[in-house]
Amino acid sequence: MCGDKMKIGICDDIFEYCSSIKSYVEYYFKMNNTKYEVRTFSNGNDLINSNINFDILFLDIELDDISGISVAEHILNYSPNTIIIIVTNYRKYLDAAMDLNALRFIDKPVTQDRITSVLDKAVSELNNGSITIHTKTTEIKKIKKCDIIYVEVVRKTTTFYTKNGILECNEPITKFRDILNSSYFAIPHNSYIVNLNYVLSYKRDRLEMDFGEEPHTISIATRKQPEFKQKFMSFIGENR
Repeated sequence: MCGDKMKIGICDDIFEYCSSIKSYVEYYFKMNNTKYEVRTFSNGNDLINSNINFDILFLDIELDDISGISVAEHILNYSPNTIIIIVTNYRKYLDAAMDLNALRFIDKPVTQDRITSVLDKAVSELNNGSITIHTKTTEIKKIKKCDIIYVEVVRKTTTFYTKNGILECNEPITKFRDILNSSYFAIPHNSYIVNLNYVLSYKRDRLEMDFGEEPHTISIATRKQPEFKQKFMSFIGENR
């Protein structure tokens, strides 16, 4: 797994469906010895207002308050890497779900086998997900998100430090903050995005990142220190 903890969302206005999906999801991650957290929602507006960047979202189409398609469109606007799994009785929505690049369309009632199958695919997609950058030498490169150690911007050049070397591009780092929004990425400073899997040591005002023979030191901005500490402690599984 790339991240330390999977964030799973489930939205259905029928309690029994929410409960059964939750139990199947929990069984899957326990059997795979994977850390996870699950949040359930009984309506679309509560899900939207949560502003949580879920890794995987199980979403009913016909909700009481709002169309599931509208919810999915909103979620993907601020969390484009969320994998959405449509769960419904109504296959007439299949085309709309496919337009949203939903991972899979599952008919109700769900079963453990179906949830296991779709989560196998979703987890693989998350672990092997990649981003595309346009390098300063006009090449188009794909990088696996798991291979990114950290990203730095200096004088309008955005540099990717990866397991396979260094790549430079002219695209703004703000673009990649939106793309690299999984639970294992964090922003210690406006000039950096770091992959918490590669942190060798952490102090209040700085990090050491695992890059080659010499660790790279990254400063943590004063105003970001409380937020970063909370995210890092959550990432390593400590209770606060």
